[in-house]
Amino acid sequence: MLAVLAKVGNPLIPFLHQMEVIMKRQRMLQIFSSLCLMLLGPVMLWADGVIVPVLPPELPIARLGNFYSVQYHRVHTDIQGQAAVTTVEQAFSNELNQLVEVQYVFPLPRGSVVSKFSLTVEGREIDGKIMDKAQARQIYENIVRRQRDPALLEYIGEGMFQTNVFPLPAKGLRSVKLVYTELLTADNGLIEYRYPLNTEKFSKKVLGEVRVEFSLSDHTPLKNVYSPTHNVRLTWDGDRRVKGHWADENVRPANDFRLFWKLSDDRMGATLFTYRPEPSEDGYFLFLASPQPVRKDEKILPKDLILVIDVSGSMAGEKIEQARKAGRFIVERLNPDDHFNVIFYSSSVDPVWDRLQPCGKFALKDALSRIDKVEANGSTNIHEALTTALKQFSKNDRPGYLIFLTDGLPTAGTTDLNKIAADAKVANKQRTRLFAFGVGYDVNAVLLDRLGADNFGLADYVPPGQDMEDKVSSLYSKIQSPALTDPSLDFGGVRVRDSYPQSLPDVFHGSQLVLTGRYRDTGSKTITLTGKTGQEKPAYSYNVNFAERTDREEFAFVARLWAQKKIGALIEQIRLNSSNQETIDEIVALSTRYGIMTQYTSFLAQEDVDIAVPKPVAEELHSLGETLSIQSGSAGVSQSMQSHEMQALNQTTPEAAYYDRTGTRVQVETVKIIGAKTFFHKPARWQDSQYKEGMKLTEVKQLSEEFIKLAGRFPDQAQYLTFAPHETIIAVIEGVAYRFTPAN
Repeated sequence: MLAVLAKVGNPLIPFLHQMEVIMKRQRMLQIFSSLCLMLLGPVMLWADGVIVPVLPPELPIARLGNFYSVQYHRVHTDIQGQAAVTTVEQAFSNELNQLVEVQYVFPLPRGSVVSKFSLTVEGREIDGKIMDKAQARQIYENIVRRQRDPALLEYIGEGMFQTNVFPLPAKGLRSVKLVYTELLTADNGLIEYRYPLNTEKFSKKVLGEVRVEFSLSDHTPLKNVYSPTHNVRLTWDGDRRVKGHWADENVRPANDFRLFWKLSDDRMGATLFTYRPEPSEDGYFLFLASPQPVRKDEKILPKDLILVIDVSGSMAGEKIEQARKAGRFIVERLNPDDHFNVIFYSSSVDPVWDRLQPCGKFALKDALSRIDKVEANGSTNIHEALTTALKQFSKNDRPGYLIFLTDGLPTAGTTDLNKIAADAKVANKQRTRLFAFGVGYDVNAVLLDRLGADNFGLADYVPPGQDMEDKVSSLYSKIQSPALTDPSLDFGGVRVRDSYPQSLPDVFHGSQLVLTGRYRDTGSKTITLTGKTGQEKPAYSYNVNFAERTDREEFAFVARLWAQKKIGALIEQIRLNSSNQETIDEIVALSTRYGIMTQYTSFLAQEDVDIAVPKPVAEELHSLGETLSIQSGSAGVSQSMQSHEMQALNQTTPEAAYYDRTGTRVQVETVKIIGAKTFFHKPARWQDSQYKEGMKLTEVKQLSEEFIKLAGRFPDQAQYLTFAPHETIIAVIEGVAYRFTPAN
């Protein structure tokens, strides 16, 4: 992560004089610059650069958030084999009217082998040196005692890279370019690259631009390139090279960028993550499987596909134009051996052909011509459109996919929602995967969700203002090239439960299978993935280890990802079926433990609700089942979108946020997700969600010797002691509940 700290210079001292006295101050640099690091407040264990001031101790120190802003933060990493060269470009803006003399400090990533540091400021390289962990730790602890601020305890156990001094002009901008090389290590064949971003949240302003790009190559094929923190876009070049990209604007990044991959010659590569902090409880697992990218000379598995487009009167105007574009996108990207059809429906059903056609030149031309000419009028006969399409799929070795678009409620033919869903399920005799898209808010979200759930697919929505073409084309790009259909996973005798998704979806080239769950049995096991590839029925076996104990905080994302998917599945279960107190209680318990907010459990973030006391929480639940029964309108669509996003998202976020009934994202400021823990702000304290009523509290004053020793004993958990230096923190560490009270 990158943070900037500075002690303000005296504005009456001319610039040249300040430059002359820099060398005289260097003897005090190590102590006083490190003291200023304490001003960071809550930061994470990993950090990228810190800019430290060089000034006499008697001058006032400007707190980080009042001093600087970051204009941009651009990261590019070239990883060849296990050697990573990272280039960081940033522009720091001095918000003050005074020149600041600074030094760059880079806490070294834990466990990495880092060398060849180079820092360039405005084109001039600045010398620096690497300090070992022992030197750094002594400085960190001394600073904590001197500065009376615990934040620097985050860095205990890390080394440090320091540079010489350079000036940051008043109200000026300094561009900084850092280049460093590190050797990445493999753990059971799994390689991780990590770049820390989250100190940027202490910038005075949001970042105008933040971008992370990487290129990854190896002599052995790459498998399961996966980021649990950021939704990266991957571009493959064969199976040994891949580029990735993530970017955002006007944000304060609060999550380190992490990237995992594995090297494997397997046709279907697999990776297993496990997290089991308590051996007495079931562990958490995350299983990834990805096929090799399609080679130029490789024949793609053919499929059957029918696109069903609503052309009723309500689709007139922009919607029908977007539907035409979406239809063209799909038809133009069909694979040569695919079979397909396009069906239009309003009051009646109008297929291009009575049966699926091979994807030939003339068939494509006819379909595109009909798509371009279609007009919107009439009512909405959903029942007949679905049954007509599903009956066209016949038994063969090609997997079948149905993409269904509608912007309204059924108004023609059979309009009973239960009968529509039931008849579609009966008509689907070939296990066709149905993907339903609801356009706008005038749809019955529960009906579309049932159609997806009952027919091996899913539903998605295009709210007003969003582009239908983007949504539909994005889905088709994912399902364009099937690699393994009807997959099944044998865990080799390991007892697993609560796995999500509950029904494994097909695996496609360019994507991966993601399965989360809980496990009971431990040790080395062989798990087997089976399925169909045309007429073949391949089986892939993997030797994996279900850890008896894995308490490394950096793998806590596995538990939170599982909880996120389970909450989404439970919400959908209530919406499609009915509520019961046991399911509602489980949603609230998971939301409390993992800080995963929903519009139904946002009351937990209210400061007057004590999450440690069950009774007040239970009293808030009486209306939850009724709230989840909304079927249509903006509220119904928003409910469905939230539950689907929670199930589909394969990354975790450090923010506590949810979507309300209008689909607006609501940020919760009274909940903090820090590492593996969730803290709720209650009157005069931050309280760990793992703290329960009746637990004995051990009192520890922040900055006391006991406090510093505790941070040294549990360096991974020091972040839980230090994120709120001016407030009481209740945290459970290694089963012991502590109350950390402010030093002053």
